[in-house]
Amino acid sequence: MISNITRNGQSEPKLRVSTKFVKRILEEEQVMLKNNKIIYLLAIILIIIVAGLVMLFTKGMNYDLVYGENTSIELYLQTEFEFSDIKNIITEVFGNKTKIRQINNLDYDILIITKSASDEQLDSLISKVNEKYGLNLEKSELIITNNAQISSKDLISPYILPVCISFLVIVAYLIIRYKKLGIFNVLLYSILTVVCIQLLILSIYAIARLPINYYTMPISMLLYIISIIVLSGKFENDLKKIREEE
Repeated sequence: MISNITRNGQSEPKLRVSTKFVKRILEEEQVMLKNNKIIYLLAIILIIIVAGLVMLFTKGMNYDLVYGENTSIELYLQTEFEFSDIKNIITEVFGNKTKIRQINNLDYDILIITKSASDEQLDSLISKVNEKYGLNLEKSELIITNNAQISSKDLISPYILPVCISFLVIVAYLIIRYKKLGIFNVLLYSILTVVCIQLLILSIYAIARLPINYYTMPISMLLYIISIIVLSGKFENDLKKIREEE
């Protein structure tokens, strides 16, 4: 708004800026900055997902020893032993990347899981065990099993049905609860959010070569729950803004 003021007998224009106008400009700038940050974040997420998918289809996933190809060896000692002692022998033969456990605390069975086992390593194992405990074990007494890598289908199949049912129920609730935001918008945003979060964690695993192990699916489920909570919070804020405008 422009008005005239008098200075030295002359009238000069004076510019009055409305407080509401300034506030509106500042709010629009804040919205633009927020939108830019969201765009940058989405661009980074998209780059990570694309890079992760490339790694997935070229190098595959990195599986933990138990989930990947491995050789399991069952050793029956026929005598009492200290677990730490037998562990030292096995580690000396097969290296540190070996899983060892006692099959039965009341028995003398030891289960060894290693990436692979050569004849030389097996001979060395038998020789060191016989020397340590005064036994006469033969290599033929070892129960050796070559295990294939677990398939992705076997890994995720127990979770598919529960996740699908829970997601359908949650989306139905969100659509009813936030119908003012538009059924299609709620449905689309829900699907994209959950799918993108899962693709993002999969891509991070593929890029960083994190091992697929016992904790992978629980972590994925935890992120699924967090994404639903964040999604619900976003819808709640949008609904609050609509009510304030009304």
